[in-house]
Amino acid sequence: MNYGQQENNRVKEQIVKGLFEELKDTPFSKIRIASLIETAGVARASYYRNFDSKEAILEYYLSQLIAVKQDRALADRQLPAKETLRSDLTFAFRIFLTQRERFLLLFDSGLSAYVFEYLQKMPRIDPEKEARRFHDAYDRAFFTGAMSSVLQQWLLTGAHESPAEMAAIMLDKLPAYLYQA
Repeated sequence: MNYGQQENNRVKEQIVKGLFEELKDTPFSKIRIASLIETAGVARASYYRNFDSKEAILEYYLSQLIAVKQDRALADRQLPAKETLRSDLTFAFRIFLTQRERFLLLFDSGLSAYVFEYLQKMPRIDPEKEARRFHDAYDRAFFTGAMSSVLQQWLLTGAHESPAEMAAIMLDKLPAYLYQA
């Protein structure tokens, strides 16, 4: 990664941080770009060079969280083994825990649809295997909706269970056709 790209990523992260700082006191719809760039400590041109909306900031933030895991899952291109799925869920819950404050802000700000959409976009296998993996068109929505609700409940109640315990809880609730035994 060259210096320009590193600098661009740093600016993006400052803008993400600024957005979450603003969300602490201001509803998402009321956050103004002028206030956001002041909080983020970036120039207006830097903001517009990287993002065209506040929604794009959230999409960027969420897309960065599990990029490494997505690369691995997309390379596998098959139903995960049960232990691989347990490992992936543990990894995801670790990330959610490290980002607890931000996810709670999203939920508290009425932005849970972004979390649901993010979970919907998590790694997928090829379409033919995807069709065999889910019994009907509603399964993915059902399971990602459940994951979003469980995540919210876990974070709101203090995240007392470890990420590994949460992975085990979710895995126990998933039907066996979602992974290789």
